[in-house]
Amino acid sequence: MHTLAEDTNETTHGAMTRREVREAYQARNDAAAGKRAAVPVPTSAAPAKPKRRLKSFANVFVLLAAAGIVGTIAIPAYAFSPASQSHTDGSSIAIDSMKRANAQHSAAIPSALAPASTRDAFQATTAQEVASTKLAAQRTAAAKAAVAQAASYRAAYTGPTAAQYLAQTPAGTSYSLAAVLATAKKYIGTPYVYGGSTPAGFDCSGFVMFVYAQFGVSLPHSARAQGHIGQTVSQANAQPGDIIAFNDGSHDGFYAGTTADGTVLILDAPKPGGAVGIRPVWSNSYHFQHFGG
Repeated sequence: MHTLAEDTNETTHGAMTRREVREAYQARNDAAAGKRAAVPVPTSAAPAKPKRRLKSFANVFVLLAAAGIVGTIAIPAYAFSPASQSHTDGSSIAIDSMKRANAQHSAAIPSALAPASTRDAFQATTAQEVASTKLAAQRTAAAKAAVAQAASYRAAYTGPTAAQYLAQTPAGTSYSLAAVLATAKKYIGTPYVYGGSTPAGFDCSGFVMFVYAQFGVSLPHSARAQGHIGQTVSQANAQPGDIIAFNDGSHDGFYAGTTADGTVLILDAPKPGGAVGIRPVWSNSYHFQHFGG
């Protein structure tokens, strides 16, 4: 058996440290005892212990990084709520609402549902408005024509007026309804003239007024007023020469009798474009009016 001192003197160990010498000496002793000797670590190899520490540190770093990534992915979107973020627009408000309610959709804010808007000033004219405007224009034109026509007919007539007949015939003069109707028939064919009250041209109430004035009966130039003057009589008691007045006050004329089949006839100045004549009454709403005599 070699001693530590003998090994120390060998030239092969001149370059070894004392630790290496002891390890070598121990290895020889172990080999002599039947044990498997450990292979000595060459001096040029890097120390094993620092490598193991570096590798352990790298493993820990990788594990920490992986845990951070997994944790970030697992955090739900609604969990993010920066305390310092200032919400000033409608979209941020909607996102906050989703975060608090854990909802998958957001409700539109009122300003988005009801945006301010204005309507164009242009508006299409309906067919009814066009017709109404056209009718109004026609009526205006007809009224102007009627005024011009009345002026023309008055200028052409030189006979006595209703007022002159009244002045010549004392009030209360006795007359018969047959005489009234006969006088009225003398003017058959006289053209209808709006506002007319002479044989140059009559309207409905002007015709009645002019005929009755010749018998001393003063009547207003109004169909509505004439329908409320005198005495109202039934059809059974009415006589030709009495007045047929429409209940709505729109028209009147002389009662001209009844046909064999019961048709009531009226002698009147009917409407613009027409003329004085006898015709069936075209309304079912009328009454009979009697004026003295």
